[in-house]
Amino acid sequence: MSVIKPEIDLGNHSFKNKVLLTLSVVILCSCFATGFYNISFDVLSTRWVAASQFLFGAFFAYTSVSLLCGKGKPWFGWSIVYAYIGLIVSAVVTFGIEKSVSMWFFSVPVVSYFVVSRSHGFILSILILILFTYMRIKYNIYETNESWSKTLINIVLPYGIIMALANAYEKVRIQNEWKLSEFALTDPLTRCYNRLALKSIYSSLQSVEQHTAILLVDIDHFKQVNDHYGHEAGDQVLKALSGLFIEVLGDKNVFRIGGEEFLLVLEGDKQTCRSLAESIRARVQTMDFYYGKERIPLTLSGGYKSITLDTALTDELKKVDETLYTAKTQGRNKIVYL
Repeated sequence: MSVIKPEIDLGNHSFKNKVLLTLSVVILCSCFATGFYNISFDVLSTRWVAASQFLFGAFFAYTSVSLLCGKGKPWFGWSIVYAYIGLIVSAVVTFGIEKSVSMWFFSVPVVSYFVVSRSHGFILSILILILFTYMRIKYNIYETNESWSKTLINIVLPYGIIMALANAYEKVRIQNEWKLSEFALTDPLTRCYNRLALKSIYSSLQSVEQHTAILLVDIDHFKQVNDHYGHEAGDQVLKALSGLFIEVLGDKNVFRIGGEEFLLVLEGDKQTCRSLAESIRARVQTMDFYYGKERIPLTLSGGYKSITLDTALTDELKKVDETLYTAKTQGRNKIVYL
């Protein structure tokens, strides 16, 4: 199992939860209000309707409480959106397409594009536009004996504008969120993930069934490289080593967490992880790195530790950093295992 791609909430997730909570509460209140209204009639059919409305109300009471407690489920989004659309459709059917309640149809593209995916939102918006148009044409022909096309432009044109704007906004929002997320989680020099990215995926590393270890490595005598060859050479060393780490482990398993410190995530049984750690150390020692025409010898020291389920990231990093320091004091170019 490979490491999960790091993610960070830039505010959209929490805002979406607030929108879902608001919609869920609106649906909840509507279900109970209409349920109490229908149960007031001494007719069996309306009481069955009231019972179903109370049942739906109870479900959305559950979603509301879950969202309020921060325990929302992935499927809450589409279930709330579909219920919201159903509420609008039932209101229009009850009061008539000619009433102002039909204007609520125009909110569907905005809500759909924001809560569910763009493709899902597009399909829902088109289906509602078709239904909206059909209901208006039917009313024009059968209720008022008017031309079927009367007022349709006042439905299709503004609805289409709202839908186009919602689609464009959501496309730009997704692109910007991806760019900002990459900027926040990625080291600008090496393009590896950074310490914040490590924090975002650490809990997933603890939860995997497969044995997982972390290897904190530090380039030996890196300050001498900067002092003798210049910081440009040091930057090239960091890029070359990060490229080697990514080649061996994959881009999701490499994190630059300090100046010349990298944290590598190793997966497999204990023997496989240890062999992989030694392989990385040996490859660095034998790699041919040239700055200009001059070869710069490189070695690294490392501290190795298996991830435990009940240890916080800061504690794990502290322990593995102490192990790395031991490797440095024992002559460098070696890995100490904890």
